[in-house]
Amino acid sequence: MKQGKIIALLAGAVVLLTGGYLALRLKNAEKTKQKQEQEAPVSLISFDGDATASLTVQNEEGTFRFLFQNQTWVLDGDEFTANPYTVSAICSYMCNLSSVKTIAKDVTDLSPYGLSDPVELTAVTDSGDSYQLLVGNPTPTNESYYAMLPGTTTVYTIDYTSGSVFRANKNTLKNRYLLDAYSTEITEFSLERDGKLIYSMTHDAAMQWIINQPIQWQGYTSNINEILDTFVRATATAFVDNNPSDLSQYGLDRPSYRIHAKTNAKETTILLGKMVSNAENEVSIYGMFQESGQVFYMTKAALNFLDDDLLSVAYPYVYNPDASTVKQLVVDCNDVQATLELDTQNKKYNCNGVDISDMGDEVTQAFQDFYQAVATMGLSQVDPDAKPEGEAAISFTYTLQSGEVNRVELIPASDTTYWIMKNGTYTNFMTRKKILNVTGGIISSYETLQKKIQEASK
Repeated sequence: MKQGKIIALLAGAVVLLTGGYLALRLKNAEKTKQKQEQEAPVSLISFDGDATASLTVQNEEGTFRFLFQNQTWVLDGDEFTANPYTVSAICSYMCNLSSVKTIAKDVTDLSPYGLSDPVELTAVTDSGDSYQLLVGNPTPTNESYYAMLPGTTTVYTIDYTSGSVFRANKNTLKNRYLLDAYSTEITEFSLERDGKLIYSMTHDAAMQWIINQPIQWQGYTSNINEILDTFVRATATAFVDNNPSDLSQYGLDRPSYRIHAKTNAKETTILLGKMVSNAENEVSIYGMFQESGQVFYMTKAALNFLDDDLLSVAYPYVYNPDASTVKQLVVDCNDVQATLELDTQNKKYNCNGVDISDMGDEVTQAFQDFYQAVATMGLSQVDPDAKPEGEAAISFTYTLQSGEVNRVELIPASDTTYWIMKNGTYTNFMTRKKILNVTGGIISSYETLQKKIQEASK
């Protein structure tokens, strides 16, 4: 073969090889570009989450529209109380959402991605701008969720956390707090047990708790605050039914407990029925939000005040004036006959005509202990239906620095109890006779005072 022909053939081969190489490079470059485009994040939605005015969640359980009102999220309707934390989370994740990957374009069959029947989210801002997102199933590896924008044919993946938040079910959208408020916001609170009112109380303008029913009495603020703190922390464990026609299956036709609480902005009535099972170690009880009919169960011990009586919220003393306001206290209690004269401002004290002001700290302390034993005589039970009769066996008469006189009397009710009277009126309370003789009680503290006076007089 002539040399020229060989060279021509070789040149042609080189051209063919070079063309093929270039074509392969172009093809690989296109694949690389497509892969880069597929893996590059795409901004799907961007808006100011703090400017969200409404959020609509449409899923297989229904369509739920939430409105931002008075600095919180509320359901548009009264089907249930909205969980503002879940709604806020959806808005927070939705307002600045980018894809993880672009999965496919020009998709006609959305069913493999769970997007043929997706969760649909619609956020509307204060300015009226609307943003929508469709969320499908998690990927097979549970690393992300499929998602797309309405009116498009491109399927993306979004991060798993966002997808989980977006696919909130109905129960997740419900507020599980029995009352979503601060305990200090509560202005009314009541407890019923087995159909009987245990107490009903209100917070008055002077920031004091007043028991209104079944008797009128001053509330015991520290105990009440503990109860209210417990109540606002309590939550439903899970929701089980909605407006059931047969309340008896949950023991709610005749509830074991009924709690009513009110703030200036909201109120709730909680019914508690029977235990979830008859097992001896069962800890959960059925409950219902009366306003919405949402049935749930919760840990009964989370409401540790349910079986307490009125004494748990009542101010525990009949009359306990500050010693600085008292001029004289006359005690007539069985073998104890004592007249105390007080001038705490000048540290002057007199017992039965004996000036003890300069007898030392032990005597002064014994005097103060005796005064406190009388003033803090405890209550043992409530009996508003009683009709006290008979003469008082014991009396405590206080004369204040202002000249006002108040008298507490104990009338025997039985061999073990007294009715407690104040200024001739029955207080609705009783006390046990043995309370007078307990260590640190009225009789023992008086004996200690007399002993200290005798020792100091030697």
